[in-house]
Amino acid sequence: MFQVTNAQREKEKAIVGFIGPSGSGKTAGALLVAYGMMREAYPEASDEEVWSKIGVVDTEHRRAKLYANLQFDDVRIGSFKHIDFTPPYTTERYQLAVEAIKNAGAEVVVIDSLSHNWQGEGGIVEKHGSMSGNSFQNWGKLAPETTKLIKTLTQNDVHILATLRTKTEYVVEPDENGKMAPRKVGTKPVQKDEMEYEFMLNFNISIDHMAETSKDNTRMFEGSSFKLNPEVGRKLYQWLELGIDVKAEEEAERLRLIEEIKAIVSGNEAAAQMVEEFQIKANKKLDQWTIKLASAALDRLQDLKTKEEK
Repeated sequence: MFQVTNAQREKEKAIVGFIGPSGSGKTAGALLVAYGMMREAYPEASDEEVWSKIGVVDTEHRRAKLYANLQFDDVRIGSFKHIDFTPPYTTERYQLAVEAIKNAGAEVVVIDSLSHNWQGEGGIVEKHGSMSGNSFQNWGKLAPETTKLIKTLTQNDVHILATLRTKTEYVVEPDENGKMAPRKVGTKPVQKDEMEYEFMLNFNISIDHMAETSKDNTRMFEGSSFKLNPEVGRKLYQWLELGIDVKAEEEAERLRLIEEIKAIVSGNEAAAQMVEEFQIKANKKLDQWTIKLASAALDRLQDLKTKEEK
């Protein structure tokens, strides 16, 4: 009846949630992460080819198209595949939309947004409202809808990045000038309460576009706050498709850079003084430096070394 095997890492497909209030940057963040994944998958491909492997199932009145050709730091959003997903927002039509865009060549599918399946025209809440009889029992009858949606997310053999709206509330906090001002915050996702637990990774995005994880099976992004970018997608792809322990590799690289810095500093007073200045500015000892800080310091030290050799 049951087969016992030895557990080992296998290739996985992404099921990632981008959760936040309107205006937090869910769509842009998902597109940038999708680009990073496909850029890592196809390093020799042109940007046009990379973007052609990304598809958006758009329930937001074609708003995803507004991002095409926009510049985000050093990345310009290209021409991605697009479906204008109009009502009704039934579970069956979500499945058909994902299949259609996958068959058109998309390897990463951004569902923008999954919330319409719950609280949109033809969605589960509306379907529940039209049912006669006992309200509580009717919710039980609709449980298969959630099961089918989970299958759409997990059994389509593509990477799924899904945005979820949050219910919006306002809190009053001091602004940068010390004056009390209202600030928009997101609360719980607009979907069935248990839905967010079906994702392997959830980014909770604030109105100032900073992301934190509320769930992270990869353990790569937990405990920090950051803006979503292609580097997030690159790391995610390596973890999913290549089985690479990204954290371990980054730690090894960090230690290598620090050892290289120590070798340059040894017996070099000017280099030691420069490292001391870096430590003061960063408020961190050399052994605590991040890869970014160590790399920047090493570039400066190598410039100093080159000048001294001349």
